[in-house]
Amino acid sequence: MRPVVLLAAALAACTPAADAPVPEVASVPDRHAYVWAGGMDSTVADQLLVVDADSASATYGQVVGSVEVGTRMGVPHHLERRVSADGRLLANTWVANTSWLFDVSSPRAPTVHASLKGASGNMAWAHDFARLPSGNILVAYNAGPGEYVGAGGLAELNRDGAVVQSAVAKSSEAGDTAMTPYTVHPVPGRDRALVGLGEMGMGPDYRYHETSALQLWSTAPLAPLALIPLPANGKDRGHVATSTVAPTANGAMFANTFYCGLYHVNGLDGDTPSATRVFTFPGGTDETLCSVATTVGNYWIQAVAALPGVMVLDVSDPTSPREVARLVVDGARFAKPHWVAVNRSGTRIAITGDGPWVLMARFDPATGAIALDSTFRDAGSSIPGIMVHAPNGAMLHPHGVAWGP
Repeated sequence: MRPVVLLAAALAACTPAADAPVPEVASVPDRHAYVWAGGMDSTVADQLLVVDADSASATYGQVVGSVEVGTRMGVPHHLERRVSADGRLLANTWVANTSWLFDVSSPRAPTVHASLKGASGNMAWAHDFARLPSGNILVAYNAGPGEYVGAGGLAELNRDGAVVQSAVAKSSEAGDTAMTPYTVHPVPGRDRALVGLGEMGMGPDYRYHETSALQLWSTAPLAPLALIPLPANGKDRGHVATSTVAPTANGAMFANTFYCGLYHVNGLDGDTPSATRVFTFPGGTDETLCSVATTVGNYWIQAVAALPGVMVLDVSDPTSPREVARLVVDGARFAKPHWVAVNRSGTRIAITGDGPWVLMARFDPATGAIALDSTFRDAGSSIPGIMVHAPNGAMLHPHGVAWGP
């Protein structure tokens, strides 16, 4: 599933991600953004680009490293939001049904450590990734092995990509067409994970099944525990397919849907969790989706195609989110913002969308204020943002962005 001066309108904030629920000042700050990008045609390989994200550097905003993978037009899609402590980063090429484990311990000279197809012979089509407290990787597989059909599942992988454990998604309350893990995040402080169900799909003519549910899992051992329906509000389709699940600093868990509903998820310690719709973002049509979100402290930061741009909510009261800021971009140049990823300190947000561009925003973790970084731009340009090219000059389409030292 799926800015020229740009307007940044910040609303007043009275109180002070899903990358890290609590902003942390790293001993080694994030100095690089890892951009996962594909070629516009079959002549250009899919590749991971390393962009200098140190604003004090003479090469700020420039590609300073790259590595090609063994696919062309494989549709680079999700990747981890942050490089692991030991310099690993997992990403998928969707149409190629292949995940790539990168070694970025030398940030400007990344290498492919391994390629992965599925887990345990009974699930494939990896879509989303999250790190467990152990450092192992939790992977959401969106379907069964082989063709894109059947139930997916979750798998835990070690640092080299080997399967530690796995389990197929199942529920007595829903059939296999709904058992499609799309996004995943551990529940902080518990051996549990929250999974958003929904189909990535396969091409423009794919006929989607409406899932309208989350799923609570145990992570030790891996096993599905409970289905969590997303209640409709009777007015729109905001309950259909989950895009992001994430915690906030106060321990609350939220999920947003592509059709622009935000849900607070309760009861994750017990056997009967539930979800309550607490906010509706602008949009919610097939052309105005609400895609990837992230969190910083108690702020929910949401890509909103209808603006187009990013909205920031204060969710310190999980039952009553409050908008505190928004960033509106030039939709003719930077259409349909889709991906947001925040650095370790919670002060920079990388944004991608429909086109060959990456924007950088500055974020204030104390107030929720957000504004474009006008210095992150192509050489010789007066317009914020960079157009993404391979080292040979070929235009690329970026999807996900991760942060690392």
